[in-house]
Amino acid sequence: QASEGTPPRFPPLLLLLLGLVGEILGRMATPNAQVLPQKEAAVFKTIVKFYETKQYKKGLKAADSIIKKFPNHGETLAMKGLTLNCLDKKKEAYELVRLGLKNCMTSHVCWHVYGLLYRSDRDYKEAIKCYKQALKRDKDNTQILRDLSLLQIQMREMGGFAETRRRLLTLNPKNRNNWIGFAIAAYTSGDLDMALQVFHSYETTIESDNIKPEYEHGEMLLCKNRILEEKGDLEATLNHLIESEPLVLDKISVREKKMSLFLRLKRPAEAEAVCRELLAINSENYIYHTAFLESRGCRDGEVLPGDQQDALLGEYKCLLAGTPYSNALKRVPLNFLTGDRFKKAFAEYVRGPLRKGVPSLFADIKPLYKHEGKMDLIGEVMEGFLTSLRSNQELPGMAGGGGGRGPPPPPPIERG
Repeated sequence: QASEGTPPRFPPLLLLLLGLVGEILGRMATPNAQVLPQKEAAVFKTIVKFYETKQYKKGLKAADSIIKKFPNHGETLAMKGLTLNCLDKKKEAYELVRLGLKNCMTSHVCWHVYGLLYRSDRDYKEAIKCYKQALKRDKDNTQILRDLSLLQIQMREMGGFAETRRRLLTLNPKNRNNWIGFAIAAYTSGDLDMALQVFHSYETTIESDNIKPEYEHGEMLLCKNRILEEKGDLEATLNHLIESEPLVLDKISVREKKMSLFLRLKRPAEAEAVCRELLAINSENYIYHTAFLESRGCRDGEVLPGDQQDALLGEYKCLLAGTPYSNALKRVPLNFLTGDRFKKAFAEYVRGPLRKGVPSLFADIKPLYKHEGKMDLIGEVMEGFLTSLRSNQELPGMAGGGGGRGPPPPPPIERG
């Protein structure tokens, strides 16, 4: 017991506890340097707005007004550094962002800004690391998840890309882009079943009565159709394409896909009908011609009997009657014709370009030299043309006499 006038003596453990309580109470009374007051917090939001609208000088001015009062505020320092980066002050930008991150390691904003800085320098691996650190502090931030997904697909991290798109879909399943994004991510990572399941789940969320033909929805249906095709079920692919056709605005792509599927399913009559529709739209597309010939039993490099050559040539003459200025309709028959039929068609084809002096004529007919026997026939036709030019000064077969010479030269100008 302490005598009168002597201060009481406390046990050492009690003194330690009192010190800890005092320190905790002192920290609670001291304001956090990383939490801005209401007025400065509003100014910080304007910095972000100025950055997004590319008003960098105004953003710097707003950042300086906060740093003047709170020089160690990490997020403001990071935003100032990001703004300086847009003004080509790289060194100062990195110094400020790193200083801001040092002052506030727990801020997702600082880590996100650090990632944006690396992304601007195309250092995508470091940017991805920063984004992942930011997500540890704020795992449900959709903006950071979107930025991360873009860099993951850029770096071909297909597994991480699929997982990021899945998290975005989980956070906001009402957004159509999130459904399509996750389906594409599953497709690029090789999980075709998951991609089809996502597309099917999305379609169940749409009321069938309210579906209208839209470009984006049509492209989604074509993507689903492509996945079905890659799975190898051609019948299911064709059925889905026919069901989806009224909702797809890109009718050319639908016809091209039907043409390909009909050929692969050995249904030449239906393939030929689609090819005729496509040739009526664009007769210069050689892919359509190849498919048309295949539907008629003619494959590249295959020699056809004479009657089949005559039948195909008649078909091309009928098509040419509808589009008389089509060059492809005149050129394609040279691929399957042989013998005298080829010589006659070739002479008719090259006579006009030779008359006009078309420089690309040889590049056009050069592939014919690979066909057996056609090189000699081409030589005979061209030698006949040369002989006619030397003797008659005109190409053979030119109507009107002297057609090979072209219009007469203008009379000379008399000089007075």
